[in-house]
Amino acid sequence: MAINLTINRMELADTGHPKKLAELVVAQIKPQLEKLLPIPIEPIATACGIEEFHDLPTDGFEGGLIQNEEKTHGYILIKAGSRPDRRRFTVAHELGHFLNPFHFATDGTEKFLCSSQHMNFNGTSHDPRHDMEAQANEFAANILMPEKPLRAISKLWGSPQIQAILDLQSVCNVSKEAAARRFIDLHEEPCAVIFTHNGKIRYSLSHNDFSYIDVARGQSVHRKSLTSIFSGLPGSVSEQEETDSFLWLNERDAQKWDLWEEVLVQQDGYRMTLLTVEKSRFENDHKFEERWTPRFRY
Repeated sequence: MAINLTINRMELADTGHPKKLAELVVAQIKPQLEKLLPIPIEPIATACGIEEFHDLPTDGFEGGLIQNEEKTHGYILIKAGSRPDRRRFTVAHELGHFLNPFHFATDGTEKFLCSSQHMNFNGTSHDPRHDMEAQANEFAANILMPEKPLRAISKLWGSPQIQAILDLQSVCNVSKEAAARRFIDLHEEPCAVIFTHNGKIRYSLSHNDFSYIDVARGQSVHRKSLTSIFSGLPGSVSEQEETDSFLWLNERDAQKWDLWEEVLVQQDGYRMTLLTVEKSRFENDHKFEERWTPRFRY
């Protein structure tokens, strides 16, 4: 069933802040929908002036945007064969470029072409293109996973668990990685998520209050970690088990925290690990490994 929405672009014209821009859009569409989540991102884009969605056959790019100089209409390009959840994020990302009044291609053309690397940028830098991509990602996260409606879903915000990330993914129809990133951003308790493939670190995300993960891209996962030793079919989730902090943190920080590890087995050698922490009961005990015994959190 087609969803027809109306959006007043004049109400969006005065802000370039990605989070505020997304909140303004959500506020306009909410009264028009019986069910807000998952956000109907393509009807939103159409209501904002995106006239068509086209497949992008180029392997090097996830998406693109062609817009007129006045940013009144445009076309969104999406990598051919993209998974539905990935397509949704691409559309939201390109819409973030389109709606932001300060986003124009740095090469002087009217076209953005965005790679998978662009869609992982965050923070600020001295590179204008990097900053625009980070802002488009912030917009995409905030419109696909809007904070206020999500705060009302109590099952997402108890003690951090992988199941809550999977619930967030399901509710918002996004990828596990997008859901994990948003979960880290919004959760009040310090935690981190680590993505691995065939026993090697891909990358990690951490809460601002817990930015001590001592791993690097390409590094092998420690053979004694639950991430390494847990076995199961794709979709299996381990129990949340206390682990040796020295496996994931540097020596100084490992003495300050008790660490809990939980693992999701994914397809083709991929895994997602959730780490949660509590202040160490043995902060001044330098014989951590000698006294460590596993416990279960739930």
